[in-house]
Amino acid sequence: MSRLEILRRSLLYLLPAISIAILAFSVYLLLASVGYMERGFVGTSLLSALIGFALLSASLYVMRLAAYVYASEKRSES
Repeated sequence: MSRLEILRRSLLYLLPAISIAILAFSVYLLLASVGYMERGFVGTSLLSALIGFALLSASLYVMRLAAYVYASEKRSES
């Protein structure tokens, strides 16, 4: 088993977990943004929403990367 195969197998399980963690944190920030807006902290609310959307985008990118790793793993097995 080469190093690349070991790395692929570890990424196969690690990437979805990282993506879900980032997704959960981005949802928290988006909800916090609504709470900040309710209290009148407009700047903090906009910054929190910006960071939340950026993390949401990162989460989707990591999930897509996980799908590529999974597909290449299945292709190498067959």
